[in-house]
Order: sequence, then C-alpha cells, then structure tokens
Amino acid sequence: MKEKAIVVAATILLLMFSACNQGPDTPAGLSPEATTSITAFPEPDTTTQSMSMATDTAEAVITALAETESTLVETEAYTEQNALEETRPSEVETQEVTEPEQTEPKPATPTPTEAKPTEPQKPSEPAHVHSYNATVVAPTCAAKGYTEHKCSCGDSYKDSYTDALGHSFTEQAVAATCTSGGYTLRTCSRCGATETANATPALGHDYRDTVVPPTTSSEGYTEHKCSRCGDSYRDNYTEKLHEVFDLQAVIDYGCSYAQSLGFTIDRTMTLENSGYYPGYYGSGYSLDFLKQRVAGNIQYTADMLTADGDTIDGYRCYIHASYEPDTDKYYIVVLYG
Repeated sequence: MKEKAIVVAATILLLMFSACNQGPDTPAGLSPEATTSITAFPEPDTTTQSMSMATDTAEAVITALAETESTLVETEAYTEQNALEETRPSEVETQEVTEPEQTEPKPATPTPTEAKPTEPQKPSEPAHVHSYNATVVAPTCAAKGYTEHKCSCGDSYKDSYTDALGHSFTEQAVAATCTSGGYTLRTCSRCGATETANATPALGHDYRDTVVPPTTSSEGYTEHKCSRCGDSYRDNYTEKLHEVFDLQAVIDYGCSYAQSLGFTIDRTMTLENSGYYPGYYGSGYSLDFLKQRVAGNIQYTADMLTADGDTIDGYRCYIHASYEPDTDKYYIVVLYG
C-alpha cells in the first residue's frame, strides 16, 4: 500500500512539473477531466510561483494518501483480528496436552537359548486315489433303482438310475355289513401295500320284532333282532305275572284229609251257608305249602269241636280256596256244619 502511494505522488509531481513548463495547454496523455482537476490553480506569473504551488500540492496529496493508507491499515488489521477470533480454537481445545517424556528403552540382555536338535522330517504320504466299489440297488414299487459307488474313504456317488416298478395290485371285494361299508381291497403282490376303492355305504340293521309275554318267573318284553347279523335289543318291558297255584289240587287234598278225620264231604257248602273259622290268608310260596296250610286248618277245626264235647261223626266239611291277583294273596278256610 505504501509503495502504491509513493508511485502516485511521484506521478503527480511529474505532471505538475510538466504543467509548469507547458503552461495552460492540456498535458499530453491526460483526459480533459484530469486536466481540469490538476489545473484548478491560478496560473502563475513566474516559474518560481509555479514550483512553489506544485510543491504545496504534492505535499497535500502525500498527506491525504498517508491518511488513506492509515485508514486502510486499520481496516485490514480489524479484519485480520476478526478472522483470527473466528478461527481461534476454544479454551478446551487450546489446552496443551503434555506428552509424557519418552525415554529410550535400555536394550535387554539377551537370554541364551539352548539349541534344540532338529527332528528329521517325516516323508509325506502319497495323495489318496479313490477306489470305488459298485453296489446295484434294485428298484422297488415306489423307489428307483441305482448303482452306488463307494470308496473306502467314505466318498460315494450314484448313477445308472432305473425307474420304479410300480405296484402290482390284486383285487378282492369286501361286502358291506350292517355297520360298515363295502369296498374293493387292492393288495400289491410284491410289497404288500394296500389301498381301497369302490366304497359303498353300510347296510344298516334289519330288525324283526318278537313280543315275549310275562310269566310268573320273568318279565315280558319286545325283542328286536337283526335278520342279517343277529344283533338284538329289548324294550317295552312288562311286569312278571303273579303265580297262581292249582287251587283245585289244594281243595282235593283238604277234602281227603278231612275224610280221614271223620268229616262228611259236602260240596254244596259255601261261605254263605256254612260255618268256618278264619283260615290262612297270605302269599303262597309253593303248592305243597298251601296243602300243608289247609291240612292244618282242618286239624284245628276237629280239635275245636272235640274240645266242646262234640264228636266229628255227622259233621259236614268242605274246603274254600281263592286267589286275589291285586294283592297276590291266597284265602283258604275249612267249611263245616
């Protein structure tokens, strides 16, 4: 900047000296505007006045240039100061890291090592060469056949594939039953595999009904029995019958026993026209039991008559026997008169 000011001042002085020598004419190489600014001074009468004015003007120009230079220097310093502050690192970053002092390591004293004898190198084994053994695997119904090549080292591969044989089925018809459907059973003659076809539904039961009446020892029921498979079940149960013994056999046995004691048998006697004592009233366990009961009643009647001083001769006698189905009880008495 200072060099530029000096050059400008020197140039102005040269122009001033040239103006003094040439007078008011326009200096060579200057524009009219520059000539106007430079020749704005009053024309001197003499050469001494022109030199004095030129000197004063040059000093004024140099002073102005010096002030301008000072301003420019301050401006440049301010700009550089701002640039330094922007690029200045932070306090944390500007802290110097003290590196540890490096000391040269002392050379370690080498430890003598014992020399080991070198072992002789083993001869390398020759490279393995595969030696395959071939095994032919026959095809099955569902799997392909092939030839397997296997080496003693375990490596193997397969080739020479053949197609699977497929199943060779024989068919057997299985008829439907009451509870299971029918079908055609297909069995492979080679491997035993089976499959079914042509399925038909189950037939269902064909029940025939039979009504079995009750007896004195068992209940009555209706039996349903299938005509095809024999399956059966029962329902509609009825109570068993009360057993009614042969009452005439009881009457005949009682009359025979009464005659043996001396009574006269009169079959016309009834409960309404004869006398009697309360006899047996209850369920019968068997026919023999009832006969024993009627014989006991006849003996009791005879003992009663003789106890009163009467004789049995001339007394009429007959046996009354009846059954009540609602209560399953027998009523047996000895009629006399």
